[in-house]
Amino acid sequence: MNVTLPPALDALVARKLASGLYENAAEVVREALRQMDARESALAGLKREVALGFDQLDRGELVEMDREAFFQHIRSQRRPA
Repeated sequence: MNVTLPPALDALVARKLASGLYENAAEVVREALRQMDARESALAGLKREVALGFDQLDRGELVEMDREAFFQHIRSQRRPA
């Protein structure tokens, strides 16, 4: 597969190669695609959680809490990566 990049992205690939973290441009592109896939998966999960939350609100299933309690709850719900 051959891909033509605009100059700005070509320069980004060159900078990544110059960092020494990647052996070649294909590695840079593979890593970028993996990160894009992970971001899209995380966003899909977030959208599911939001939809679930709105469904619960519609059913009257809610718990009132202040800002700090809310953020503490969110931190406690995080799953390890």
